[in-house]
Amino acid sequence: MAAYSRRITRKRRPLSAEFMTLLVVLAAGVGTAWWAAHTIGMNLSAIQTVAAVLGINETADLSRPVGYSQVHAQATDSTAAPYCQPGQAPTFANGLQTLHQQIGNVMGLPVECEHSASVGGDTVQQTSTGLAAYSSVTNTDSFTDGWHHWALTPNGLVAWEGTDAAPPVAAPSPGQQAATPSENQ
Repeated sequence: MAAYSRRITRKRRPLSAEFMTLLVVLAAGVGTAWWAAHTIGMNLSAIQTVAAVLGINETADLSRPVGYSQVHAQATDSTAAPYCQPGQAPTFANGLQTLHQQIGNVMGLPVECEHSASVGGDTVQQTSTGLAAYSSVTNTDSFTDGWHHWALTPNGLVAWEGTDAAPPVAAPSPGQQAATPSENQ
């Protein structure tokens, strides 16, 4: 009891400077999270619920649609595909069409028209499953899904895996045929 009686007890004010600073920092953090969520289109419904309970309601529609909607899909369908002329639909042409015939559905469908990738005459075309390209230097049409690669070289069809975009240097022997994808139907 003696130790307790020697301690000076003083009454703290209910709203000390530390408490007010903590409230300001918390409010700034919640406000920043709310702003960031609406800027990048995330749904942080917990923050929206807290804001509604506190009486802070959004008065303007700042959010963008996220995900699939049929209205958005119809609007997208009416616009021209990238790199296509008005009224032109994306298709495989020339060597890329031949490559598509050889490796089949693994190439997917073209989502844009073939377009120039360099001043040297190289072209690229995005597909629903990867990227098709033509190299004018090596006269090679190729396709990759990111890991699997197929190329229609002057020596025939070549397939390989990995991150190297160039076909393997060793040409297949005349009796050996390049592997075709198992997804070919």
